[in-house]
Amino acid sequence: MSFWKRWIYKQRLKQGNVLNYFEQLQKWQWLDQKALKQLQEKRLSNLLLHAYRHVPYYREILKESGVITSKEQVNLSSFEKIPFLTKDIIRKEFEQLKSDDLNNREWYLNTSGGSTGEPVQFIQDKEYSEWSHAIKLLDDQWSNREIGDKQIRLWGSERDLLVGQETTKVRIGRYIRNERWLNAFRMTSEQMKEYIEVINKFKPIQILAYVESIFELAKFIEQNKLTVHSPKSIMTSAGTLYPYMRETIERVFQTKVFNRYGSREVGDIACECEHHQGLHVSALTHYVEIIKENGTLAQPGEIGEIVVTSLTNYAMPLIRYRIGDMGKWAKGECDCGRVMPLIEEVNGRVTDFFINSYGKKIDGRIFNTFL
Repeated sequence: MSFWKRWIYKQRLKQGNVLNYFEQLQKWQWLDQKALKQLQEKRLSNLLLHAYRHVPYYREILKESGVITSKEQVNLSSFEKIPFLTKDIIRKEFEQLKSDDLNNREWYLNTSGGSTGEPVQFIQDKEYSEWSHAIKLLDDQWSNREIGDKQIRLWGSERDLLVGQETTKVRIGRYIRNERWLNAFRMTSEQMKEYIEVINKFKPIQILAYVESIFELAKFIEQNKLTVHSPKSIMTSAGTLYPYMRETIERVFQTKVFNRYGSREVGDIACECEHHQGLHVSALTHYVEIIKENGTLAQPGEIGEIVVTSLTNYAMPLIRYRIGDMGKWAKGECDCGRVMPLIEEVNGRVTDFFINSYGKKIDGRIFNTFL
């Protein structure tokens, strides 16, 4: 039965561009530094030119910053002069941020998770969605899950879980994709026992989970001396994965944890590979900067605010978007041989940091050692 489900799933993917994009990403991951940089700059330039020609909000901004010349050529050396985009600006300038060719795009509304305050609405389109799906397939492949392999999602977003509105179409789709969904926000003792039964019966190749939720489940299993199926991998997201969490999860489930970083606004940005030496930025779908408090680019090892430009959303381009997270670049390259930019770690939300009496920014995670 699994063969037919996998075949049907692949046929559905072939109806669009997901598999084509996936194949491109598979090839691009092994580009050398020069080729990767050239291709990323080309994709960034194409987005900027589109934003200048079709998005009212960016027309004057890109001209005044010097990114678009009088001859409509792109000058990337002035890219850092583009003002940051924030959630407040998106709310205020929503109409002006729309591409004027929306009628030619299969677009839809999406909403941020609201973890740093009031959620914000934005527009995405089919091309963006297909690239996002392709990135997930590559991340899964890095973590030993192939297309159609069994997956359990311990997830906390009600709109994804479709609480109270799981239609027959949704159930069939999840069946074909070999997925089982568990609610990460219902973590009572009885509920966790049921989740363990589901995991043991379904025997997933991968568990995709909210960091905090899979950590709590791992602790519950260990404290109660329960037995649980060991998947090939656990993919964590939607939270900061601390070393003590990783150690506990890997010990209990007897498998490796792969950490992934992303958001509703721009999709999956970076993911660990099999060497677990940092998170590889998906450089041909995202242009990532880490900005220090003084406004300059952070060097490897320096903590700064993560700023993201999505290279695939032409419906509402998010250029130099302040995503609300802190992070730092790794000091070296990964042993896997991929030369995509490497994030050492995401250090939490901007609001997780405070200023000490000397004016130095301190990571609030220090208090975890005392809890």
